[in-house]
Amino acid sequence: MAGEIIRQGDPTSHHGKVLEGSPADICHGKPVAYIGHKVSCPKCPGTHTIVEGVVSTSLYGKGVAVAGMKTSCGAVLIATQFTDVVENAG
Repeated sequence: MAGEIIRQGDPTSHHGKVLEGSPADICHGKPVAYIGHKVSCPKCPGTHTIVEGVVSTSLYGKGVAVAGMKTSCGAVLIATQFTDVVENAG
C-alpha cells in the first residue's frame, strides 16, 4: 500500500506538526521527514519523534515517513501533499 510522503510542517492527529525534515531531500519545496525527526504535540506536551517509516526508502538508513505512521507519543502523521507517494511493503 502506498502512502503520501510527510514533509516538514505537516500536521499530526494531535494537532501538532512536523518540526524537522532533511534538507537533502525536498518534496514540493519542503524537506522530507524521516524516522527520528521531531514533531510538536500540544496533546502530549513537548517534542516527540517520528518512530515509523518505510525503511525500503531511506536516507542514511532512516526510513521515510508517510501518512498514517506514528510518532513517539502516538500521534498519526497527516500528509498535505498527495502526489508523491512511497510504497510500504509492510
